[in-house]
Amino acid sequence: MVAAATSPKWHPASARLPIGPENSLTDNHAVPARRTAVLVSLGLILVYPLFSVPVQASIHSLNPRFGEIGARVVAEAAIWIYAAIVVAIALFWERRTLASIGLRKPTLATLGFGIGGAFAMAGAGALAGYVVYDLLHYPAHANAQAGSLVGGSVVYALCISVRGGVIEEILYRGLAIEQLTVFTGRRWLSAVIASIVFVAMHALHFDWVQLVPITAVAAVLATLYLWRRNLWANIVAHIAVDSVGLVSLALQTHTLTH
Repeated sequence: MVAAATSPKWHPASARLPIGPENSLTDNHAVPARRTAVLVSLGLILVYPLFSVPVQASIHSLNPRFGEIGARVVAEAAIWIYAAIVVAIALFWERRTLASIGLRKPTLATLGFGIGGAFAMAGAGALAGYVVYDLLHYPAHANAQAGSLVGGSVVYALCISVRGGVIEEILYRGLAIEQLTVFTGRRWLSAVIASIVFVAMHALHFDWVQLVPITAVAAVLATLYLWRRNLWANIVAHIAVDSVGLVSLALQTHTLTH
């Protein structure tokens, strides 16, 4: 399922669908059915935060029945299953390939671009944070809000980081950008739309001030994907940044409570 790194071609008869070895949407007779699959998948991506946020919040209510660790396992499993369903729709109904959403064979260069992307994310987020928190003097609540998610557990912080890096990059970069391109015909415009949705989903966790650094980070992630078209680099960058931040918060919370 690993495709050659060639530039996608456009064909007027396929309503500007990207075709070629990177994309399996080549059968013009199946375009209407596949577009239905795209719409279903995009719809599930759009409502993903309306599912994942309440599920994660339900951990407290599940504690009496499953215990703290069991409740977290149940919640995480439900979120991963939801994401797996979205990917399955893309692969088996829309008939995409993994390569078409950037999941090509990773190389050593992939790791390098991922690490570079992580530094770019950290720099962009820090700069945006400096503007809103230091120059404009808006109160910073992001650490407290994120810290409440991990609850002082380093292991759970790592689990959330991996889940965010893998699921969010697949849904909001690999799938959303490529699927929206089916309708817009412009990958950059699709990246802008997907990034707006990505930022909006974080509004369920954070207030609007915290969304400014998240917007800067989203811009870096979208640019990295458009540049490399290799989702593994995005995943590495996303996991690295989230891990450093959430693990640090977990350690701080653990120290304060012991």
